[in-house]
Amino acid sequence: MMTEQTIDSFNSVRTWRRDLSDQWGGDPIAEEPEKLQALRRFCEFVGEDPDAIVARCFRVRKSDGEQVISIKWRAHYAEKIREFREQNQDQESQRLAADVLSFLIHNGVLVQV
Repeated sequence: MMTEQTIDSFNSVRTWRRDLSDQWGGDPIAEEPEKLQALRRFCEFVGEDPDAIVARCFRVRKSDGEQVISIKWRAHYAEKIREFREQNQDQESQRLAADVLSFLIHNGVLVQV
């Protein structure tokens, strides 16, 4: 659940910001604050904070202890992103979904919706 903690103080959000900056230069999150607003809205939609979402998308494989993607949770969030996007069938909802996908991808979770 989202707390009073500001969304950009979560480790996963800092990772996203750093990766976007490395990729594009500057600070894309500061330049486009709607990216954070999209993530905040998605977190409220699913009732979880950004770090919890990313953490759920990984599991430890029993055979060798390696951290791998959880197919179940990745599918869960792909479905939630589709629901989030379909709340309003407009251009803004497409952009919001794209920002959430960007957040997940830059945290190592490749999701397609």
